[in-house]
Amino acid sequence: MDTGNYRRRVLHKLADELELPKLTFQVIRRTIATLAQKKGTVKDVQGLLRHSRAATTADVYMQEIPESVRATINAIHAELKTKPQAVVAG
Repeated sequence: MDTGNYRRRVLHKLADELELPKLTFQVIRRTIATLAQKKGTVKDVQGLLRHSRAATTADVYMQEIPESVRATINAIHAELKTKPQAVVAG
């Protein structure tokens, strides 16, 4: 697979649609590792990313998301999911 072609055809288009400044395979791998740390063990994520050492997975790929940041994101997500109330003309 020509990864350069895939980046141009898919990742750049997706980044533009999502208004992301940068979207690469590395960004996707780090995002998956960060999100997966609450779903399984470091060994599980290590196997998913095919790292030879769990330390690489934990130290380089996984990032801690503080609970206050998580709460803020969840609150914004909940607000965005609510449907706007219909305005009644009087």
